[in-house]
Amino acid sequence: MSGAVLVALLASCAPEGENTQPELILLSPREQLIRASVDLRGVHPSEEELLAIEASPGLYADFVDRYIDDPRFIERTREVFNQRFLTRTGSTYGQDPGGATGDQIAAAIGDEPLRLLSYIVDNDLPYSELVLAPYTVASPLLAEVWGLEREAGDGWTLAHYTDGRPEAGILTMNGVWFRYPSMGGNANRHRANAVSKMLLCDDYLSRPIVLNRAAVDQLTIDPEAAISENPGCQSCHATLDPLSAHFFGFFPTDLEDNTFDGVYRPEQEGNWRMYADKEPGFYGTPTNGIPELAAQLSDDPRFIDCAVQTVFEGFTQSSLDDDDWSRFQDLRAAFVDSNQSIRTTVRELVLSDAYRAAGSLDPDLDAQVSGVRVASPAQLSGIISGITGYSWQFNGTDGLLDYGTGLPVLLGGIDGDTVTERSYEPSVGAVFIQERLAQSAAWHVADHDLDPSRSDDARMLAYVTHDSRPDTDAEAFDTQIRSLYLQATGLPLDEDADEPEALAQLWEQLYALEASPTAAWAGVVSAVLRDPRVLTY
Repeated sequence: MSGAVLVALLASCAPEGENTQPELILLSPREQLIRASVDLRGVHPSEEELLAIEASPGLYADFVDRYIDDPRFIERTREVFNQRFLTRTGSTYGQDPGGATGDQIAAAIGDEPLRLLSYIVDNDLPYSELVLAPYTVASPLLAEVWGLEREAGDGWTLAHYTDGRPEAGILTMNGVWFRYPSMGGNANRHRANAVSKMLLCDDYLSRPIVLNRAAVDQLTIDPEAAISENPGCQSCHATLDPLSAHFFGFFPTDLEDNTFDGVYRPEQEGNWRMYADKEPGFYGTPTNGIPELAAQLSDDPRFIDCAVQTVFEGFTQSSLDDDDWSRFQDLRAAFVDSNQSIRTTVRELVLSDAYRAAGSLDPDLDAQVSGVRVASPAQLSGIISGITGYSWQFNGTDGLLDYGTGLPVLLGGIDGDTVTERSYEPSVGAVFIQERLAQSAAWHVADHDLDPSRSDDARMLAYVTHDSRPDTDAEAFDTQIRSLYLQATGLPLDEDADEPEALAQLWEQLYALEASPTAAWAGVVSAVLRDPRVLTY
């Protein structure tokens, strides 16, 4: 088949509407809306929404605006930025106020920087507020943990520390400094690198370093002298140590214990003289404390680049590389022109042709397009809950959101501590988690929907009852199984699809084992929920 004929055939499958890059193969309108909804809200669109986009593909931008205004977009943004901040670790750091569980305390501590981001996004403030904000945010529980003064109201509100610390957004948060501790001779270098990674996307530990044998010997005898004198060491430490010098107010007071106690001590700010003896500064510019550091950070072009990179990578499930330069610059321009609005930047990304594409006939361009996405633990939880009404609970906590269960990592997610990079490839672990989740959710659906005394609407089994049988209700079975696939994947089966007949046979086989319609339908629903198109989008 010639290239021209193949292009024509692929173009005939593309949705209506403007495509400014004809070499891209766009997803169908349904698939575009599913991708946008799962990325922006963590759930599938309703069938009414999917029918609307099929009838009028030009409504895509309107749906994107609606999804970005949805409260669930804020949580999706927190999830994306947590892949950069890594503060959700499930650790309580020894904090134990009465009346709260460990999971509740860990969730509150890990969310402090992410909830500040939420406040910024929700109020469409400049992203620079992340380091310039003269406040933090706190829930009632976190205010109790840290002893904060908190504005009245339910949920998370603005708050202030009361120990005299200068407040500069995430640069002065306990939630950040417990997550990134520093002890003894490390002299806040771990914290300085954390700031560089979170806000500049620059990891000092990823830089190549060449040391000769003399330098290695010197490091084992007098590390600080080696750091100060050796050019190989200074290639990093010339900028790392002045950045580290800002955080001694949060340094442990008991160097044998080496534990940060959550209290800021201004009298310790000058203790940098006892370690690297490098005055506070930011890449050659002297600074007088954390507020001036925050101002320097927010003015650094890399601060903007890193914010845009986080949005790009988090919402496209791809790593930014040189081939993405043009797309990245367009996105960066939207970020700057909108006064650093995260909402506007995400909207610009999701409306782009590359985002809506399934692939490209141009091999170079195809490599830049994320044709298939894999749901994160939180997204899979939202998708299954939205379809079935079921949440996989362990001791009152969603197992796919609780790092203590290990399930998020098995599914390809992160735990913020030992596993810090998401996997975007389907794996045996992911399929196993999907299988077990599907089985539990399917029983939940079958038990509810086939209950003769049920008074509310069916969740999935709306076309059959406890008494329906394939031999007497073949049409109802066909309609029901097609409906299950439509609800689970958002995509209708072909008219000549094999699934209705195959799953009707599965129902009969399962029914033959126990003579239980509930068990038989649970097996069928489980098989549908294990479809790869539920885990991918």
